[in-house]
Amino acid sequence: MTIDNARKKELAELAEFISIDYCPHSMVLPELIAEKSGVTYNYGEYGDCFDGLLEHDSKDFHVYLNTQNIQSTDNARLRFSFAHELGHFFIDEHRNALKKGKSLHKSYYRFQRKNIVEMEADHFASNLLMPTSRFKQAVQTRKFDFSLIESLTKEFGTSLSATLLKYIEIDAYPIMVVFSRDNMIEYSWKSNDFPYKYFIEHSSKKTPPLTVAGDYFNNGLKCDDTEIVEASEWFSSYDDIRGIKLFEKCIFPNYGKIAISIIWQ
Repeated sequence: MTIDNARKKELAELAEFISIDYCPHSMVLPELIAEKSGVTYNYGEYGDCFDGLLEHDSKDFHVYLNTQNIQSTDNARLRFSFAHELGHFFIDEHRNALKKGKSLHKSYYRFQRKNIVEMEADHFASNLLMPTSRFKQAVQTRKFDFSLIESLTKEFGTSLSATLLKYIEIDAYPIMVVFSRDNMIEYSWKSNDFPYKYFIEHSSKKTPPLTVAGDYFNNGLKCDDTEIVEASEWFSSYDDIRGIKLFEKCIFPNYGKIAISIIWQ
């Protein structure tokens, strides 16, 4: 299940309009947008119940934000959750559903969604915190390496994963992001001009062993540096790619047996 391109464009334009209208010259502040829009909010510890929740009562909207295991309200994950809930408020269909008494899903911070309503709120949140025009301006003429993504996370107050997906979305440079869990590739995203489509272990979806991610799953080695790998260790191709080198940088989240590989040439 995916959002079609026309709907993505509509949501992105709505989010960017709001971000520029409320925060034209600074980092986007969800609290400020909520306050100026008449949406109340509070931070609290709610265990594992949700990361964010938008509630409608009579004529009022209120956002609950879960600070469980989060030290600061400027935490990137918390900011994204807040922006996600604002998506439910600003997207007409979501807001009107709440007004009619329908309940939306409780929101959890996830790398991949399966519910279309949550996917739309995520797309809104990404474009609210990282307006496309401002994001493109921030990356223009800057050569890609992992330090650029780290710099952008600080500039926009977003997580590494959200920033990477936004970077891929604007096609600034050919890169691929691969999400592997328990030695199996679960998801991958690539810019349109990334030259390779097919993984070497395409049939089994197993993480290729002679890669940084594969080394983690097979040998328990966490490499924090950017490494050079053979393109043929990750990908199969109709062309001869033996000897072609790629860069791979891995992120190891502190939940589950997971490796997120960023691959570029």
